[in-house]
Amino acid sequence: MASPTISTFPVEYLDAIDEVLAGATYAGRYNVQGAEFEGARQVSVPDIDFGNSPNPTNYNRFASEAAVTVGRTTYTLDHDVEKVFYVDAVDATDEPAAKMTNIIAEYQRVILAPYIDTDFFAKAYTRAQTKATTQLSANNIKTAIRAARTQFTNAGLAGGDLYMSAAALGFLEDATDRQWSNDTIISDSIGSYDGFTVFQVPDAILGADFIAISGGQRTVRYVTKRAATYTFAPGQHTQGDGYLSQLRWIFGTIVYDNKKPGVYANKHTQ
Repeated sequence: MASPTISTFPVEYLDAIDEVLAGATYAGRYNVQGAEFEGARQVSVPDIDFGNSPNPTNYNRFASEAAVTVGRTTYTLDHDVEKVFYVDAVDATDEPAAKMTNIIAEYQRVILAPYIDTDFFAKAYTRAQTKATTQLSANNIKTAIRAARTQFTNAGLAGGDLYMSAAALGFLEDATDRQWSNDTIISDSIGSYDGFTVFQVPDAILGADFIAISGGQRTVRYVTKRAATYTFAPGQHTQGDGYLSQLRWIFGTIVYDNKKPGVYANKHTQ
């Protein structure tokens, strides 16, 4: 059975990306700067198969040659989406905030970035090796995190990113007996815990109590095949005398089968 191996994509395929989405997203930590693309929404990655007997054998004057096959597996990115904006020429003249650059930047910040992150965490949760359903509390939050750490250690991974809901992070803070203070500030916030970098994620985006990812881009990859923006001034298009922008994004999140041990999630359902 082939074991997909994540490798560095050829640099020459960077030319296939028109523009990398600028903006702060959680998915951005796993963004692949280049990818080997096929047609439409597809991306190709190499597979290495060591056959049915991959373990080392006793020395026999090197008479134990085994087959190794290098192939490729094609994955399909989930999303090919667009958005069009039109600003009337009069509005653009009367109101500085109506400038197309402001509109696009604000759209990416308040709409597109959460949209991307929601999809990213949903895919990570779906592909996680473990989907625990523990009802978390201050009494068991550390045990739940240790379970994730143990899964990663058994897979040869160490540390990673820990994305937590407000409630789950609150439990961890309550379970940790320490705080720092001075005359004006008292803090019990946690930025890292047991080798994990901790992030608080809005509940509507995370969709779970917590999701832990170890291995970085070797485990999860967020791939942008196309992020293009076309802007037309009045007179450069036929849809009125205003400013027109057309935006398109082709992107998706990939977790390969043999990398699923690098993702652990907990989501208690009522």
